[in-house]
Amino acid sequence: MGRTKTLINSDLIELVESDLSEIKDSDTVIKLKAIKAAYSHNESEVASIFDIARSTLERWAANYKKFGVDGLKNKSKGHNPSKLSQEEKEVIKEWILSGKDSNGHQVHWTLKRLIKEILMVFNKEITKTPLWLTLTSLNLSVKKPRPKHYKSDEAKQSEFKKNSRKA
Repeated sequence: MGRTKTLINSDLIELVESDLSEIKDSDTVIKLKAIKAAYSHNESEVASIFDIARSTLERWAANYKKFGVDGLKNKSKGHNPSKLSQEEKEVIKEWILSGKDSNGHQVHWTLKRLIKEILMVFNKEITKTPLWLTLTSLNLSVKKPRPKHYKSDEAKQSEFKKNSRKA
């Protein structure tokens, strides 16, 4: 024996039938037909025919009863807005292009260092992926410089490059 149908009654079915003739959206029509079928059949059977959970069918009926056809339409989910303002993004871009931090010290930027600097200067926590997406939107890419020994001498290296091709 199934549960008593408290959500779906004859008044609701009349509304469903009137809305079915006017709606063109196929997802909404399917949901309305499922609600209509649940009035005359067992909710569990209807849910299995439509390949949904019984709780989903009940939620559709409750949303339809409360909001009408708009309650059955799919709603956009949106996305998380950026934590950084446009001005802050421009400051970060300037840091990276100049190779200097907020205090003017020379820095080799990594995502980890940039995250720490943003937390220190703007007091905003940001993780690697959103930061990487922000850098991509600013037309910047993460590149590693060639390794360089701390005792290397630029003059000797350029002299070596010049002399090595003479032979």
